[in-house]
Amino acid sequence: MAIFAVGLMSGTSVDAIDAAMIEVRNPDEPYPGVKLVHALHDPWDEQVRAMIFQACTPEAPIMLVGRLNRLLGEKFSQAANRVIEESGVDRDEVRVIGSHGQSIAHYPDGPQGFTWQIADPAVIAARTGIDVVSHFRSMDIALGGQGAPLVPYFDWALLADSEEDRVVLNIGGIANVTWLPAGAPLEATLGFDTGPGNMVLDGAASLLSRGRVTFDQNGDWARGGRLSTPLLDDWLSHPYFRLSLPKSTGREQFGTAYVAQCIKESRRAGLADADIMRTLTVFVASSIASGIGQVAPGPVALVASGGGVKNSLLMSELAKRLHLIRDWQTSGALGIPEDAKEAMAFAYLAFQLLKGRPTSIPAVTGATRPHLQGSITPGDASS
Repeated sequence: MAIFAVGLMSGTSVDAIDAAMIEVRNPDEPYPGVKLVHALHDPWDEQVRAMIFQACTPEAPIMLVGRLNRLLGEKFSQAANRVIEESGVDRDEVRVIGSHGQSIAHYPDGPQGFTWQIADPAVIAARTGIDVVSHFRSMDIALGGQGAPLVPYFDWALLADSEEDRVVLNIGGIANVTWLPAGAPLEATLGFDTGPGNMVLDGAASLLSRGRVTFDQNGDWARGGRLSTPLLDDWLSHPYFRLSLPKSTGREQFGTAYVAQCIKESRRAGLADADIMRTLTVFVASSIASGIGQVAPGPVALVASGGGVKNSLLMSELAKRLHLIRDWQTSGALGIPEDAKEAMAFAYLAFQLLKGRPTSIPAVTGATRPHLQGSITPGDASS
């Protein structure tokens, strides 16, 4: 009988729930292969999106967070049930659901560091009748790690090559990279958040347009502007970029308040809206390229995924700054569709937990030892 798993997540851009159904191939092997069966992208309505952004602030009332946790559990359940129904897969063949949830806080550093992802797994388990793996980051934080990024294990298992050095880049709200030296073991994998991705571009588009648009489609708005080199240099001096590995970041450092400050500085410098978008786009590309250069100074093959790959200006500015073996390619060219990659990863990580296989990489997160990732909520509470 075929084995299937579902992955669910909503990223730091807070644009949608991504759901993916994967078939797990050769499940008894330590690192099984996968095939995407079906995926969906379910955008948040503006009311829920506004609630999520409010929950991401330090002043968020506990009643808001509690009710939102329940509401997102219901929404994630609906996405899971929908991807199962649309896939045509028999529900009894779905072994597990991996739900990353929605991050609302990520403060991993220090003895009282914590990370918080919501979307109640008990609700998802109750509504689907399937075991749910959630809270993927918590044990890593408990063991002194960053709890992120989580996808490098998946990247190594599915995208590493025996002969070619590869950098796997995901540009979501935050941009993160996985360094995969040719033929290297899992323990040699490096991964980290390079800094902001779509988060600052989407935030600027929304603020500059007063909410009329929420992203710069294909980079067309930025393409009409001119770069401010002084502002670019100033933004690239942000302390995060100078931190040594391991490191991770999020909306806490590069969210709405940060974008508003960038716009304020741009106005003082006399920049038009298009100039602001251009400078921020080059800023994101430059910070990603600089991060990649920290771990991969020589020629590399770039494999990219996430919403950022649809911004052709961003990708061309990035390519200019990298020493590439060839033109960059999407993960889809290697069998992992770029729009579904992260949701697929959480389905994969959840399946590996059921098999008792540690999926953490201490060199990536800084945890004191490899460990199992995630907590299981049974889908059949009577058993």
